Amino acid sequence: MSDSGIDRAVWRERLAALESPSVSAAVVVQCGQVWLEPEYTAFRNEVDRALMSAHLRRRADLTITRVILHNLPNAPEAPARAATVDRAFEEWHHRLSAATVLLSPGLATHRIHRLILRGDEVAAALPDMVEIHREGDWTDTRRVQAALHMVESEGATTHLTGYDVNFDGPFGDADPSVYM
Repeated sequence: MSDSGIDRAVWRERLAALESPSVSAAVVVQCGQVWLEPEYTAFRNEVDRALMSAHLRRRADLTITRVILHNLPNAPEAPARAATVDRAFEEWHHRLSAATVLLSPGLATHRIHRLILRGDEVAAALPDMVEIHREGDWTDTRRVQAALHMVESEGATTHLTGYDVNFDGPFGDADPSVYM
């Protein structure tokens, strides 16, 4: 386990378990800013691929509830935050939005919720986690209940959508003939 509290071995084990028919659901929270650090890029991408792969293979019988940050903290130290973190945040949201729109439009079994941090919050109240529901039991019921309560709380989250993703292409507006 690293100083971030993210045990990569546990994450990999639970993500691999998503392929099993005995697993019916997962709750994944990635709200720590550590996910945006350059040394976590490869692992973040690995998690994204594992979740998307499980979703595509088991589309109808696996429910994935995922929580990421809607916004970065507005803390006094924010101006000192590395530009790489800001770029990673934007890139990750854009990539997840595009993948969601292209691969699971309107599908309620794989929802990405964005946790809204209020102006005085410096971190998410939820710990990073990947919890699975296997044969009627969650790996950590208390943590899952806290995450699901947050997702269901009015105004605490918003769904990640493809609204900001431009699928029009570079010449779509300038030359309508591209559609003919």
